[in-house]
Amino acid sequence: MTATTDIAEIFCDESGHDGENLMAGTTPVLAHSSLHVDLAEATDLVAYLRRKTKAQSPELKASDVLRKGQAIDELFGANGKLVGHVQVYLVEKANFAVGKIIDLLIEEEAYRRGINLYAGGTAKQMADDLYEYGPRALAEGWNDLVSGFTSLMRTKQRKGGEKETVDSFFEKVDTYRLKSRRDKVSRVLELVWRTRHHADAFQVAIAEGLALKTLDPLQTTLYQLALTWHRKLKQPLIIMHDEQTALTEPLLKMLLKVANEGTPRGFNLPNYKFPLVDVKHIDSKTDPRIQLADITAGFTRQVAESALAGTAEDKRLEQASRLVHFNSIWGDGKSWEQIRPREMFVP
Repeated sequence: MTATTDIAEIFCDESGHDGENLMAGTTPVLAHSSLHVDLAEATDLVAYLRRKTKAQSPELKASDVLRKGQAIDELFGANGKLVGHVQVYLVEKANFAVGKIIDLLIEEEAYRRGINLYAGGTAKQMADDLYEYGPRALAEGWNDLVSGFTSLMRTKQRKGGEKETVDSFFEKVDTYRLKSRRDKVSRVLELVWRTRHHADAFQVAIAEGLALKTLDPLQTTLYQLALTWHRKLKQPLIIMHDEQTALTEPLLKMLLKVANEGTPRGFNLPNYKFPLVDVKHIDSKTDPRIQLADITAGFTRQVAESALAGTAEDKRLEQASRLVHFNSIWGDGKSWEQIRPREMFVP
């Protein structure tokens, strides 16, 4: 179903993207999908789906297909037409936000002191402890604390929204580190309490326009998808992405640099190099492969959210597990056990 060429084209779209608004967005899950399919076969498949769903819009949308159970089965069932040709990277946004508390504050202080928190998984363990025990340790204060952090560290505040200040955030940290009913949470918050100067420095970088959107998951998800496709296809890649304003020119230049030259410390990713030739924006109306990526992202996000809420159907969980990226950012153990991939996508 895929063509062998010197450079492979991977088509991407996302569902549930709220940018840096991780805690108060429209959905708790981001699904970033990627697809490698021949144009002719994608054109035929979209035409078939349009007939089957009686879609009337100029382009086929996820909403057209997701209301038709049989169409979903034909795409993502055991012998589904897209199975093996798509990968979807999931981000549970609350878990991503907690990880950033470690990355942007605690790790910065540790690095200043010459300590590598990533060696031996120390940083991950702290993030896991904070995510797992934080809600019970802090009760209603949990959301207040994490929401305050994301407001403080985002580069752009929502229109009409009130940005958290360094003073107000560290007042919360001080309050909750003393109120915490779990030692593991108290220890992490004690470390956060010592990082105020890093938060101050980050605010200066934001004011001077020097800070990247570190709370936007797209740079991580796109890198991971591209790396996985290169490992599978063993070819140089071009990413063709649906038009997305968050994928700015500076971010894409950095992504290309990281892929081809190696990972800087701030990315907190393994130092893999692979030939990513370009990342281009493309109008979804002009290529059916973007439309299929949109459908895949919408379906996987819908199932992942249902798993998180404990309401997912077994049939849909099994189908989604064929699509999910093994290294997705997900903290909730029960729902991850339901949606995690059972087989490796990369041979």
